[in-house]
Amino acid sequence: MRSERRIMRRAAWALACTAFCVTGLSYGRGAFAEGPPTGRPGLIWIIGVRSLERLGAVPGSGPLVAKFFTGRNSILVGHPQGGPRALLARKSRSFASYQSLKRDLAAMPASRDGSFVILDLERWPQTPSREQANPARYYRLAAKIARSRGLKLVATPSSNLVPPWRTRLVPPFTSYLMSGVVAQVARSADIFEVQAQGFERSTALYREFVAAAADQARDANSHVTVIAGLSTNPGGRGVPATQLYRDMVAVRPYVDGFWLNIPKRSWACPRCGVPRPKIAAELLRRLVRDGAFLPGAPAPIAARA
Repeated sequence: MRSERRIMRRAAWALACTAFCVTGLSYGRGAFAEGPPTGRPGLIWIIGVRSLERLGAVPGSGPLVAKFFTGRNSILVGHPQGGPRALLARKSRSFASYQSLKRDLAAMPASRDGSFVILDLERWPQTPSREQANPARYYRLAAKIARSRGLKLVATPSSNLVPPWRTRLVPPFTSYLMSGVVAQVARSADIFEVQAQGFERSTALYREFVAAAADQARDANSHVTVIAGLSTNPGGRGVPATQLYRDMVAVRPYVDGFWLNIPKRSWACPRCGVPRPKIAAELLRRLVRDGAFLPGAPAPIAARA
């Protein structure tokens, strides 16, 4: 496939050299072939209910919450306690294992409004080792159950499911992209998230990972919606809103939306540190001011060529 050939060429070049430097490389549209097909859905936003609550606690953030996270182009993860405006957003439930998803969905009535279910398989205690070892199989089974219940599947396989190569000559996500996991999982997904938060401090790396993964996902499933993950504090360190904005601009031609995370240290994320909702509010204010990345916005012209 296009992105796999590109990664193999780059990996071969890097391993033949004594040093690798991503800073000087250029990744224009020509490196990624055609880009997403025309007629893709309007821009979507996903946010967890806890992140939404943290954002809502920032003074003056009410209009931002209303603009980005209360309409039909928004998906809320969890059970919101808000009023009627919050109820306009699409609902979803998140699971860290296929077994927990299967158990809970079996006890739920079928959905009639096209809600979503999220399966987040990662190399962590919440995901059983057999599911970590064969994510494609369990995403396929999850999709079958979800659709039988009238639900759409959001697949968020972490890149840590594939151990990075023991070399600094290529980015740590190279082994994940070369493994075939993206294509295998994307075949079963309605929405595929590229969990790129760990690379957002480098716009070049963030763009390279998201663009290559998006290519692989759409090669495997031309109907899949691809989104990119954003975090205000990946690994417990805050990322300035200006940097997040640069990352978003860099990947907009390749994605159909974003998942905004404002994490807090917990048993599920022991390294997340203190939440940074003010960074999220600053980012969203800039998006409103620039008229960019609003829910429902069409893909940029460059991506539709």
